[in-house]
This record gives sequence, C-alpha cells and structure tokens, in this order.
Amino acid sequence: MRVFFSVILILFGSFLFALTVDQFGKVGNFIMNGIGLICVAGPVYYIKARRKKK
Repeated sequence: MRVFFSVILILFGSFLFALTVDQFGKVGNFIMNGIGLICVAGPVYYIKARRKKK
C-alpha cells in the first residue's frame, strides 16, 4: 500500500512540475514546481531507503 501511495505522489508531482499556468505568475510557477519536485523526490527517497532495509 505504501508503494502504491508513493507512485501516486510521484505521478502527481510530475504533473505539478510540468504544469504551467500563466495566471500564477513567475513566483506561483516557481512554488508549484518546488512542490512538484518535493512530491517526486520524497517518495523516490522513501522507496530507495525501504529497498536498502530488505
């Protein structure tokens, strides 16, 4: 179940990272890209740490 949740977060983060909305402006797009990057990097780190334990 945790791996499934991680995959969902990676897909959501990739969507946020690739999305560009003109109404947000430069700062809004920067914040959205930062959140997307965190949503991608966090689960990837979690999956790697979990595989090392096994």
